[in-house]
Amino acid sequence: MASLARAALRPRCPSCTWATIRLGLGLHVQNWRPLQQEQLRTKSKAAREAERNIVVKLRLDVPRFGRKGSYVPIAPAMMRNKWFPFRWADYVPPLEMKRLKAEGVTMARDPEFGVQRALAEVDDEEENLLMPRAPYVRPVEIDMLTPERSMELLTTFIPPTIDFTRQPIEQEKADMGRLRQGASDAADILTAAAMSKRTQSDTTGIYGSVSTADVAVTIRKALAHNDEAARVLLSENDVRFVEGQAEGDATRVKQLGSFKIEIMAPGADRPITRTVRVRAKE
Repeated sequence: MASLARAALRPRCPSCTWATIRLGLGLHVQNWRPLQQEQLRTKSKAAREAERNIVVKLRLDVPRFGRKGSYVPIAPAMMRNKWFPFRWADYVPPLEMKRLKAEGVTMARDPEFGVQRALAEVDDEEENLLMPRAPYVRPVEIDMLTPERSMELLTTFIPPTIDFTRQPIEQEKADMGRLRQGASDAADILTAAAMSKRTQSDTTGIYGSVSTADVAVTIRKALAHNDEAARVLLSENDVRFVEGQAEGDATRVKQLGSFKIEIMAPGADRPITRTVRVRAKE
């Protein structure tokens, strides 16, 4: 019963507990509570960030941080994701850090370094100095040839005759097939005799054709063997058949023989003349 009575007399709240301590011990602890609150005060955000930062050595001048070779504290995430991959700074080993602290080397950021203090408005590019720069791509410089020089190179490297080979159309079989329809044996004999007297000068058609595009490709292959001549700009529009063109199409020939063509570089005054020879494929 006595224990239950003592338990009932115990204070139930912090205020009663402090009053009991003062009365029982006679201690003056009025100033203890503020001291306790002072010790339990949390650290500031700047202090917490300073403890998390690491010291790195700059490999180049970084505006708002410091010169090349300086030791500055930065966030580990910034060093890991940007500064170290772009080779802006290096990590400082623990032994070197210990030596630097012993020598009293300054390890602080210089926010005024590289900042222009002009009266004019600050350019927006200054804010992007820490951003990764795109690699510089040198523009391609093409030394264009003059029309006169192009014509000189064409005259030098294009031979007088440009040869092509095509499969000829067999005229004898075609004619015999047409004459045999409703013809007599005597007519066939006369037709065969007449065909045997044909000379090589007769016009012979070919399968396909030889076009100005074919001629331009052949000319460019001939020019490719010389560095300067390879820079001549020539297209199929710069080649023209003077004779032997196919009916309805002036850009191609469809028969065996030799045909004159004109070649003129863009901007030139006069064309040069060459011969295209179409021979039968053996």
